[in-house]
Amino acid sequence: MSKGKLLLINPWIYDFAAFNLWIEPLGLFYIASILRQHNYEIAFIDCLDRYHPELLKLQGRRSPKIRDYGCGQYHKEIIAKPDILKHVPRKYGRYGITLDIFDADLEKQDKPDVVLVTSKMTYWYPGPFEVIRRVKRRYPDAPVILGGTYATLCYQHAVEHSGADYVIAGEGEFQTLKLVDALTGNISDYSACPKDIGDYPFPAHDLNRQRDYVAILTSRGCPMRCAYCAVWLLNPGFRQRRAENVLDELEWCYHELGVRNFAFYDDALLLNSKNHIHKILDGIIQRNLRCYFHTPNSMHAQVIDYELAEKMYNAGFKTIRISLETSDAQRQKTASSDKVTNIGFRRAVENLKTAGFTSNDIKVYLLMGLPGQSLQEVRDSIAFVHDCGVQVSLAEYAPVPGTVEWRKAVSEYRKPKASLRFARANGFNPNSDPLLHNNTIFPFQTDSVTYKDFEKIKMFASEGNRRISVKSQKQSNIL
Repeated sequence: MSKGKLLLINPWIYDFAAFNLWIEPLGLFYIASILRQHNYEIAFIDCLDRYHPELLKLQGRRSPKIRDYGCGQYHKEIIAKPDILKHVPRKYGRYGITLDIFDADLEKQDKPDVVLVTSKMTYWYPGPFEVIRRVKRRYPDAPVILGGTYATLCYQHAVEHSGADYVIAGEGEFQTLKLVDALTGNISDYSACPKDIGDYPFPAHDLNRQRDYVAILTSRGCPMRCAYCAVWLLNPGFRQRRAENVLDELEWCYHELGVRNFAFYDDALLLNSKNHIHKILDGIIQRNLRCYFHTPNSMHAQVIDYELAEKMYNAGFKTIRISLETSDAQRQKTASSDKVTNIGFRRAVENLKTAGFTSNDIKVYLLMGLPGQSLQEVRDSIAFVHDCGVQVSLAEYAPVPGTVEWRKAVSEYRKPKASLRFARANGFNPNSDPLLHNNTIFPFQTDSVTYKDFEKIKMFASEGNRRISVKSQKQSNIL
């Protein structure tokens, strides 16, 4: 018997740029599966749905443009930049279905007992805010719950400005169940709720209209404490699912949902490798799951020996992303938890290539724009990666609330002569609008390091990447 009707919504992205790189609202889908398990009816609206029939009709297409392995562009509408971003020389947009399509979808819904809205990047909050405004206009009496990354890292801002009736911080499955029960007058048996993430029901991937790919999370959290990362705030502790449980989810998606592309969302996929990823890879091969696997959140290079690289290749890994962040040995120790060395990184690349991966399969995340980081350090890091024969993926640093680098920036801000508008050389105002967390605006510019300097560094990386790509393609043609 149904306990009630719930409407779950994945909001638009508001940003200068956005690309669908295996994006799935995985946290919301975990919550959906828990609520289903406790007899709630679930309806879902995805504002990022590239397959929405009304959107395709508007675009004059039968299907969206799909690039490698299910990724592709979102529909974009240019909108006015918020005042605080007027200084950024780029166009600002809303990515996803149109407002009219969203409103029409709301009209089709039976009145929900509760509405759940998720959030991702802190500076994407205009998307959830717009969803909440429109939901409140359509269903003024339906309580709205907001959760997710923004709600966790900017909790007070969300409470004061989002318009949601309730804001949940942290992992939301059982917080949400208890709150929904309270709002609907129901009682669930909380003693039966699983304590181990390996006992959670599989995420509700079936809510997706089209399944070009699925996101998989084999663990939560990360034991590292990198100075620029907030994973430990979002998912305290480090917990891994049982290998058999992960394999069962992959097999269900493969056979029942027809999925062939899987993106691992783990922040520490390779840790405890013998008892975790090795067993998962062995199972993928034994169960004959002929899929493609991708690692957009990157992997720890130090762990990649030849045995692991070979199994990854044989299991169907295609998109290899590994972390280096910097080639500066001192910053590797102080900011990156000493999780990788240049020697260990070079060895990992050699192992991957020996196993069969090409230079075009492998990209390396480097950070640019860390407070106090020189341009020469970034250039040296790019040159080192290119010397290893692989490509660079530059990640502009974004100030993340609660991290060590955030606290350093705030400390600098509180010294005399700090700018009240945005970071620059004097640190970061902790009370500034989360829109200024956006890495696109390069918040930690100084008088001697400007936006144009960052653009030159990006060009330097791109030119080296092109050389690596051409060389790799020629070698592939010879083989």
